[in-house]
Amino acid sequence: MKWCALLLAALAAILIACGEDKNEADIRDTIEGFYQAINSDPPKAYTYLAQKCKDEINFIEFATGLTFFEGFLGESELEVRNLEILDREDDEIEAAFDVVLISDGEEIPLSEEFGDEGPTPFVKENGRWRLANCAGFGAPGDAEALPTPANGINARLIVARAAEADSNPLLPGDHVDLPAIYGGPYSNTAKHVRRAVAYEADGNSNPPAGGPHWGSGPCPADPARAPDFCAPVPWGIYRLPWQAESLVHNMEHAGVVLWYNTDDQAIIDELESLILERLNAGQLLVMTPYPEMEAEHIALTGWSRIDKFPIEEYSRERVEQFIDVHERRFNPEDF
Repeated sequence: MKWCALLLAALAAILIACGEDKNEADIRDTIEGFYQAINSDPPKAYTYLAQKCKDEINFIEFATGLTFFEGFLGESELEVRNLEILDREDDEIEAAFDVVLISDGEEIPLSEEFGDEGPTPFVKENGRWRLANCAGFGAPGDAEALPTPANGINARLIVARAAEADSNPLLPGDHVDLPAIYGGPYSNTAKHVRRAVAYEADGNSNPPAGGPHWGSGPCPADPARAPDFCAPVPWGIYRLPWQAESLVHNMEHAGVVLWYNTDDQAIIDELESLILERLNAGQLLVMTPYPEMEAEHIALTGWSRIDKFPIEEYSRERVEQFIDVHERRFNPEDF
């Protein structure tokens, strides 16, 4: 029996070591992905931040604060060195590491450029390790006070256009190329019209992920009392459908829309509970029935992104991941 106990102890040690190796590899991937993204893709880099950082630093502040870094990597190599997990408690980790840029034989310590001092905290959200150290990111002050480039395009518009054009397959949902459909980039993709819009015939998704929309004035809280061409609709949960032309305006205002076409009350109840929880936390969301899409389907849309799936493929994690990434990701008017 003694050899059996020793074997079990050895097996437990191996499993623990494998778990630690997996955590270390995942943390390394997060660090590398983040530093590579801040070089050329601020919208993607923003997805590597923990929710608490997003609550403190909005996307425009984050992207503007990285302006000095854009394009800095060039053809150089990035290395994460001396990675060590110092502490682990449930879904929280503290790690020490160095990030080094190697360019023409010269080594530049990038982590020092961002003021990293001591261990860096990470949290696991929706199955992915994210940076939970917000220090050193974000531009001070209001985005309205940011300098306007010589071409007259303000920083917020630059970030919005980058988010609209980002076709990165690692982001949740499918990319809808709105500039290719409507001429663009934004704000040409978001014209106000006083007519029905044939989104699917235009080449847009069903339901739409942006495009021309109504905007004659805010809608009331009751869809049955909505005047013609009103938009946006109040953030919230609805049992009656809204017109797509009204809801697209909500996406332009940084929101995510959850559309459903199902009679499965258990699914509807779970979705309403999830969305209510997020609304109470201050997120910009609309949940509405949408009989114009395929039966027994759910769709999530943010500006230029859609994730549509049959209800048997529904999971809470799938919905939360889309909201976490795309709510306020496209935010030209700073909501």
